[in-house]
Amino acid sequence: MPIIKVPAVLSGGGASDRVDVEGATLLEAFDAHAAEHGDSLRDSVIDDGEIKEFINVYVDGDEVSDLETPLEDDSQIRVIPAASGGTRA
Repeated sequence: MPIIKVPAVLSGGGASDRVDVEGATLLEAFDAHAAEHGDSLRDSVIDDGEIKEFINVYVDGDEVSDLETPLEDDSQIRVIPAASGGTRA
């Protein structure tokens, strides 16, 4: 069963989560996560059927941009929001 590794900033908690999900594609995995845990992760990652511009998604260590990316039973999905901001001294 694929695993989504959700960073703390998107999980609403103090630590990253590892969540087992069903799904043969990346989109199916996000939909399965939403069905069990609510829409917040899926809505943070996907907009108009595409991965948002400032979100990086990796499947088994490879960056992907296609929500139809096939998954294996042991696939690991990592969601990494882009970091920005700060000040210049």
